[in-house]
Amino acid sequence: MRAEAAADRRWAAAAHGYGLIVAALIGYFLLRIPVQVTDSFTSILALQAPFASLIRDQFYQVGYLRPALWAEMKLVHDLSGGEYFYWFRMTQAVQVVVLLTLFVHVLRPRSFQDAVAVPVALAVLVGSHAFAWTVREAYPVNTFLTILLCCAAAVALSSAAPRWWNTPAAVALFAVAALTVESGLLVWVILVAGYLLGWRGVSRAGVVGLCIALVAYFVLRFLVFANGLPGLSERDSGFGFTRHTPTELQAMFGGNPLPFYAYNVVASILTILAGEPRDGVFELARSVTEGQTNPSLLIGLVASLLATAVVIRYAWVRRAAWMARTFSDADRLVILFVVVLAANAAISFGYTKDMIMSPAGLLQAAAVFVGVRDLVGRTAASPVRRIGVAALLLMLSTTWAIRAVGLHAALDSTAGSVREQWAFVDEWLTGGGSTGLSPRTEALKRHLQDDANLRHPARPQLREELTRLFEVE
Repeated sequence: MRAEAAADRRWAAAAHGYGLIVAALIGYFLLRIPVQVTDSFTSILALQAPFASLIRDQFYQVGYLRPALWAEMKLVHDLSGGEYFYWFRMTQAVQVVVLLTLFVHVLRPRSFQDAVAVPVALAVLVGSHAFAWTVREAYPVNTFLTILLCCAAAVALSSAAPRWWNTPAAVALFAVAALTVESGLLVWVILVAGYLLGWRGVSRAGVVGLCIALVAYFVLRFLVFANGLPGLSERDSGFGFTRHTPTELQAMFGGNPLPFYAYNVVASILTILAGEPRDGVFELARSVTEGQTNPSLLIGLVASLLATAVVIRYAWVRRAAWMARTFSDADRLVILFVVVLAANAAISFGYTKDMIMSPAGLLQAAAVFVGVRDLVGRTAASPVRRIGVAALLLMLSTTWAIRAVGLHAALDSTAGSVREQWAFVDEWLTGGGSTGLSPRTEALKRHLQDDANLRHPARPQLREELTRLFEVE
């Protein structure tokens, strides 16, 4: 027994070590990206207001209720002492490390089969276009990455051994996530679904407390502060084969937005299961019809369909146990993925965007881990079936490895484009209606410009011909 326990610890340590290597590599590329112009510059200006007034104003925003988002950014801003590049980027790098550590912890690797499946699951997570656009987000502190952390922590809490502090931790986690971004409501979905599936990390009383907190959130949002929901006039959005302006969307759906909302829900589900559409636009289909097939999108389609096939195959094998409501921890991860995918898509009804679906992408990677581990553990005696399984796993791991490497190429491309933005920041400000800058704004602009172009100058970037298989735009 001691030998087996020691072996379990070795496999777990190896899996966590691999996760840290993956996180460190992503962190290296993140630390090469200057603070962005869009979103970040204006946000940092706003963050110079006193904490109390800044947070109070967030309760009265039309269409949004996000005080925790600004509280998080304000905290890092004030701690930075003006060293925005180091503090904001290091915060993001730490977020990635904690996220991948939590993700591996949730998988609970204990065997050789687990060790084989963990790298594939990490490739699915970091190679997902939903994750890629999450880490490339332009806010000073990556708020969608915060939501991913909260979702991973919710799975860890739900599946943990019962402890007295799990319940207050779960309620606090939900409150922070829900008041950060609307997709933070998925923390409630994860915790309640986990309880219904048989996990007891959060008690029945904790579930009741979470439901009370959910009701309180909606009362605050719609009755007390009357924030409401964003409308069609808020932003551009994808539909079909192109993106449309708010004016176009209102002309198309102003009388009846339900078809547009239904499209967003379906598109959000498909982007996880099939890798298409992207931000609501069927980009691969459009490129094919134009005679210029995008190889990176084609790889994304194949990778996503293979991942979906692996999960469906596992669900089919376990269907009898599920019908009898006999769930293992692996089963719960797969079912939780289905639940979160549906809930995540429903939350995206008003506006579909890849990064909003990143919580579903997180659970998809966990479900693929379960499916791959089961495939490896069920190696058939038939040589033909063994060859078939090996071919499937080879194609799955190869396509997702390309996508995972592509994340680093995308971050490298982002670093270059951000520096280009700072070179033309004056034109951007003029285009936004700024006719003159206050001394404080001018000083901040120069400081961030110097950060981007002098203190952290550009490094040689990958040539375009080397990145054709990667989604760098």
